[in-house]
Amino acid sequence: MERSAACGNTPVSGALDALATRMGLGLLLLDSNGRHAFSNRTLLDLLGCRDGDAVARRWAELQAVMEPQGGAPMSESASRAFTAVLPLEGATRFLRGEIRPTVGGSEVFLKDRRSLGELDIELLCASRMREWIHQCEALVHDANGALNTIQLTLELLDGEWSGQSASEQVREPYRRNHVNVVRDNLEKLKGTLRQLVSAHDAAAASAVFDLRDVVKEAAFTLRMPSRRRRIDLRSQIADRALPVNGNRVRIRQALVNVALCRVEDLAERSGLTLEANASGEGFEIVCRDEGPLAEAGRAGIFRVLFAESGVAAGTDALRLARAIVESEAGEFQVRNDAGPGTAFRFLFPQAAD
Repeated sequence: MERSAACGNTPVSGALDALATRMGLGLLLLDSNGRHAFSNRTLLDLLGCRDGDAVARRWAELQAVMEPQGGAPMSESASRAFTAVLPLEGATRFLRGEIRPTVGGSEVFLKDRRSLGELDIELLCASRMREWIHQCEALVHDANGALNTIQLTLELLDGEWSGQSASEQVREPYRRNHVNVVRDNLEKLKGTLRQLVSAHDAAAASAVFDLRDVVKEAAFTLRMPSRRRRIDLRSQIADRALPVNGNRVRIRQALVNVALCRVEDLAERSGLTLEANASGEGFEIVCRDEGPLAEAGRAGIFRVLFAESGVAAGTDALRLARAIVESEAGEFQVRNDAGPGTAFRFLFPQAAD
C-alpha cells in the first residue's frame, strides 16, 4: 500500500480496502477539497503510478477523459459511473470507474474494463450453474420426446395396439416405416446426450468462432424458461458467418444472463428476439424485447460495485454480462427500442484473417 502525507487526516476503512482489493478495484480517497488522501496498490498499478504525488497528477489527467455512463450526467452530489481511455507510457488503460460522495470527501473505485475480478469469476460460475439447469430441462424434454416416440413405435411393431388395423402395422411397408422412426429417434436421443455432455464446457479458451452459434445455443437454453413464462422467443441470424475471437462460453453466458433477466421481468405473452448481425466493421448480438427497463436498473448495470440496496432485481446479472463482454474486448450498450422496448447490444470486432 502507498499512502500520501494527507492520509492521516482521512480514516480509511480496512474492510473497504480489503473488499476493493478482492474485487480487483483501485481505491482512491479524496478529501473535501478533491485532493488525494489514500490509494491502494491496485490503483497505483492501474494508473501506472509509484506514489501518491503521481496519483494526484494522473487523477487530473483521468478527469479530463471521463465519459459518463448509465444515462446520468456527472454530478458532484451523487454517485456517478464513468469510463475512460487513459494512454500511458507503453500501454493504454481501458478503465471503468465510479465516484461516490462521502462524509468529508469522495471515494473513487477504478477497474480495468478488460479483466474480470475474483468476485466476477464467482458470479460467473454461479450464473453458469443456472444456465446448466435450464439446459438440462430442455435436454430432458427432448430426450423424453424421443423415448416416448420409440416406445409407441415398438408397441405398434409388437402388435400391442388394439383395433382392426393393428395387424397391418407389423407388415410392410408399415414395418419399415416404424423401424425408420425408431432409428431416427435413437439418433436424436444420442444427439441430445452429446449436447448434455458438451454443454458444461467451462474451460473453453479464447478462439475464433461464429457468433451465430452463441445465439443458437442461448436460444436452446432459453426455450424452457420462455415457454414457462409464455414469452414469444424468436431468433434472427445472419446468413453469412460472423467470426469473432474470444471465449465463446463466456460470451454465451453474458447473453443468457441478459435474456433470462428479461424473460423473468417481462409481462406474459411479450416478445423477445435474439439477433446476430454484421454491424459496421464488426459484428453484434442484440437481445431485443418489448418491455421497459427502469432507470435505476439501467444506471446499476454500469456501476462497479455489486449487491447495492435499492437496485432492481437482476441488475447484478446484467452488470456481470457487461463485465464479460468488456473483458472479451467488446462493447455493451443498452438502448430504448421502439415503444417501451429495450435493446441490449454486444459489439465485437471481426476476427483477423
